Amino acid sequence: MKKYSIVIPVFKSSESLIELSEQVSLLQKELDSTIELIFVNDSPFHAQTTKTLSEISGRYKNVIVLTFRKNQGQHVALLAGISHATGKYVITMDDDLQHPVSEIPRLIAAMDEDDQIDAIFALPPYKQKKHKLWRNFSSYLMNRIDTLFLKKPKGIMKSAFRIMTLDIAKSIVKNRNAMPSVSSLIINSTHNIQNIKVKHAERLYGKSNYSLGKMLHLALNNMIHYSSLPLKWVGFTGGLGFAFSLVYILITVIRKLFWGIHFPGYASTVTLISFFGGLNLLALGIIGEYLIRIIKEQQKPDLEDLIREKTNT
Repeated sequence: MKKYSIVIPVFKSSESLIELSEQVSLLQKELDSTIELIFVNDSPFHAQTTKTLSEISGRYKNVIVLTFRKNQGQHVALLAGISHATGKYVITMDDDLQHPVSEIPRLIAAMDEDDQIDAIFALPPYKQKKHKLWRNFSSYLMNRIDTLFLKKPKGIMKSAFRIMTLDIAKSIVKNRNAMPSVSSLIINSTHNIQNIKVKHAERLYGKSNYSLGKMLHLALNNMIHYSSLPLKWVGFTGGLGFAFSLVYILITVIRKLFWGIHFPGYASTVTLISFFGGLNLLALGIIGEYLIRIIKEQQKPDLEDLIREKTNT
């Protein structure tokens, strides 16, 4: 019997978790498979959430509840759950039922159809998203930023509704950083990624915990932690600034020698300011290059994780 894992980070939820567990239980019978349902309680201070998860784990088999000592954030919660997953595929979804459980068979079928695919991001057509307008726009903007900074495969959009192979799941857990983003870790691990279109349900319980500030913070985090492009721009600007200062110094010296400059001390002052200003920019560029190498060293993957398959002859 096939086994799949579903990882769900939980933050101050209760009503949706009961319905979600019931739907997954029915799905397990529909697929005639074992579904390992992993809830990660990221709000241990919320008594109702803790009580609901305790009731669910007692009611259903194959339910694992991980409870943090304190709030750690959605992506850390996801990685904690993924680290305990054992199914053939690992599926991640939100706890608010906006990611329909009924779409999971489509994700599994898409993975089974092409054994070269390592991960799939499932998302609805842009106009069918049930989020507020600012949330849809910020998601679109973040995906555009990711395309520029993360070297994301062309046309691929990220989503919190994902499915991935177990080996990719274990790889991203090992290679995470201090401020992880699961989708960005997947993109760093493989380019064998697809999108499929799925339905998006109305939010029936509670409200989103993502504010505009949190979305901007996440975008900045992706730019800094998963891309060296900003530092490369600093390095390029530093080198260009130093080269410009040398040219300007040369022009000033030629003017002084052949045409004369009528302001006493002008040539020496401009030369010194230009030289040391350019040198500072060059130093920033060099420091940026060192930081790029430090970041790459920090995110260096395990050599075994780079190998998709091995053939013996």
